Amino acid sequence: TLTFLASASENLAAGTYTIPRYSFIRVGGASFSFNTDITFTKTASGTQYLNDISNQYLLYQGSYIEYPLYVARGEANEIIFLIPGENVLIDHFNIDVYVKSISTNVWKKWTRTESLYLENATAEKFEIRLNQNKNYEIKFGDDINGLQLQAGDTVAIYYLQSIGTAGQVGANTLVGQQAALYITSQWSQIKPDVTSADLNLLTDINIIDLSWANNNISTTFTEAETVDSIRKNAPASFKSQYRVVTPSDYESFIEATFANIINDVKVLNNNEYVNQHLKYLYDIGLTNPGQDYRVLFNQMAFADACNFNNVYVYAMPKATKLITNSYVNYLTPAQKTLIISAFAERKTLTSEVIVMDPVYKAVTVGTSNGTSALTTNDITSSRLVITLDRNTKTTASVIKDNVKAIFEKYFNPSIITLGYTVNTTDITNEIIAINGVKSVATINNNETVNGVSFIVYNPSYPANDITTTTKTFTVGNFQTVYLDNITDLLARTIVQVEVSQDTAILNF
Repeated sequence: TLTFLASASENLAAGTYTIPRYSFIRVGGASFSFNTDITFTKTASGTQYLNDISNQYLLYQGSYIEYPLYVARGEANEIIFLIPGENVLIDHFNIDVYVKSISTNVWKKWTRTESLYLENATAEKFEIRLNQNKNYEIKFGDDINGLQLQAGDTVAIYYLQSIGTAGQVGANTLVGQQAALYITSQWSQIKPDVTSADLNLLTDINIIDLSWANNNISTTFTEAETVDSIRKNAPASFKSQYRVVTPSDYESFIEATFANIINDVKVLNNNEYVNQHLKYLYDIGLTNPGQDYRVLFNQMAFADACNFNNVYVYAMPKATKLITNSYVNYLTPAQKTLIISAFAERKTLTSEVIVMDPVYKAVTVGTSNGTSALTTNDITSSRLVITLDRNTKTTASVIKDNVKAIFEKYFNPSIITLGYTVNTTDITNEIIAINGVKSVATINNNETVNGVSFIVYNPSYPANDITTTTKTFTVGNFQTVYLDNITDLLARTIVQVEVSQDTAILNF
C-alpha cells in the first residue's frame, strides 16, 4: 500500500467530485490503484490540497484484472474457481464480485463475508477461500445462509494483481505522475448500475487536474501465510467467530487482516491505558497527557465525545523511515482510518477503537560521568572500549564490523516489537566472544562500567525520561525501542590492545 497527498489544480472548478474505483497511478513499472470510489469537495477556485481523502484512503499496488464472465447454474452453495495462472500474485483483500440478476438484468456489487454461516437467507454475500492448490474458491449461498445464485445469473470478478517486491517504491515517487481511469467495455456496462447517479465522476479529461505526492515509502510486500502461521492463527479467528471482544481477538484480527501494514500490535483496555501510558506521561512530568502531541492528535482525530470506554490499539507499521540514522515510524491517518473502519461490524457496540502511536525509546551505548545527573550529553562523552588480547592479529576494523553486526542483529527493525526486551548481557557476551577480544567496558571520563552499558531515553522528552543500565530490560506494551545512530556509536567505539608490564616499558 502507499499513502498519498492529493491536490486539485485551479483548472478544476469548485464542486464535489468522485474518483472512480479502480483508477490508478503508474510509477515506473508499477501501478497503484484505488479500490473504492473516492468523493471529495473542492471549495476554492485556486489550487486546493485534498487533505480529507489523503487522510482516509490508500493506494494499493497492482492493477485490476477482469476475470471471464461466469453464468450461474443455480446450484446451492455454487462455487466459482478463480484460477489466474502460474505465479500470479493476487491481493487477497481486493477481490470484488458483481452479479447481474437474470430477473432484473441489473448489476449489483455483492459483499464479502468471513463465513456464509453467519449470514441470513437474503444476504447478497460471498465467501472466499484460498485452496490447497493456491487457487481461489468463491462460494455463494443456498437461500438459508446467504442468497443463492439463480440459473442464468451473470457473475463478474475483478481482482488486484500485484507485482510483489518489484512494486515497492520510495518516497516522492508519485510527484509528477497522473491518475488514469480504469476503462474496459465490460466495466463500462457494469459501472452505471453499481455507481450512484448522484456522483459527479471524474473523466479522463479532468482527472489530470489532480496532482499527487507521497512523503512515505510504500509498505513492504507480504507473502501469503505459511502453513505454520495458519495453524497458529486460524484457531483464534474461529474461536472469536469473527467478533472482537478480548484483547487477543483484536490483536489476532489486526495481525491477520493488516499483515501488509502492521509489524506488531498490542491492545489495551481503558484501565490499562490509564494505568500504563497516561501514568507514564505523568511520571515523566507532564501535568496533562494532552500535552503530548501524539496522544492529543489521536484523541482529537479518532476518539468520540464519550472517552471512557475506548479500545486502544498500539500498532507498529512495517515500513520504516530512516531519520537521523535511526528507525522511527508511525501509522499514517489513512492507515489508522482503514484499521478503525474494519472493526465497524465486529466490535462491541459501546466500544470505540483508537489507534495510538507507540512511544519510541532510543537506545545507545553510554553511562553517567559519576559526578552529575545523567543527560544526553553523556552520550557524546561515553566510549565503548574493546580491549584485545596482545597476541591477536585481528584488526580494529574487523572488530568494529563484528560489533556493528551484533548491534544490528539485536536491533533489527524487522524483529523489534512492542514491549521489546533488550538483552544487554547477551550483547556483552557476544562482543567478548569475538575472536581476539579480551574485555569490553563503557567509559565516560573517569567512570568505568564493565560490559556494555546503555543509555535509554525518550527522544521527545530527553530531559524527563533518561536512564542508564547494564542489565536486560523490557519496555512497556505501549513502547518500543530503536538503536540510536549506529554510525555515531561506532565512532565512539575504541579498539585497543591489552597492555602488559613489558610492553609498557618498551613503549616508554
